Amino acid sequence: MLLRLSKPFIGLLVMLCVFLVMLSPAQADQASVERLTRLLNQMSSLDANFQQRILDARGSRLQEVSGHLSLQRPGRFYWKTENPFPQTVVSDGKTLWLYDPDLEQVTIQQMDASASKTPAMLLSGDVDSIGQRFNVNSIRSGELEEFVLNPKEEESLFEELRLNFADQELRGLLLVDSLGQRTAIELFDRKLNTTLDADLFTFQVPEDVDVIQQ
Repeated sequence: MLLRLSKPFIGLLVMLCVFLVMLSPAQADQASVERLTRLLNQMSSLDANFQQRILDARGSRLQEVSGHLSLQRPGRFYWKTENPFPQTVVSDGKTLWLYDPDLEQVTIQQMDASASKTPAMLLSGDVDSIGQRFNVNSIRSGELEEFVLNPKEEESLFEELRLNFADQELRGLLLVDSLGQRTAIELFDRKLNTTLDADLFTFQVPEDVDVIQQ
């Protein structure tokens, strides 16, 4: 999800705890995949405020920022963080816009295979292929569930992604990169499966900013 040390990642972001003891590890993994796929398939859209915290490998806080996100399947997302690290990321499923007002710069790129591996696209894209792309394990305690996803591909944008659900609704996520840096996102004021304005997922480039095409 476009991770940058100097700015929050998109995140799009962004997101999952004891399984049946009687199942073998292979069976438990498959059951976790099916359960996670079912939960995500129930979420055709998500609109929420969020609080994001970035911690280093030792747990020291590097950054904290709040913002708003909107996701709509297939492939559409909107992510905006507020001061002191303002940033807007928008995608209509084909094109991705990254607007950095501090730099007065908009980066435009086509959605490719690497972008499809980000947490934002995991939530807003094709969730039926989760088992092909990730090893999935889960822990469940009452209405609380956490799903731990580890990419099967060596060249991944993250080492681990945890999606946390309560009452079958996504409440937050935790992303761990190869250096041990952790990005935690907690969702508030969540609205599921509402109708979102299509214009939200197309970015209007402001005047007098640099445009970088990738």
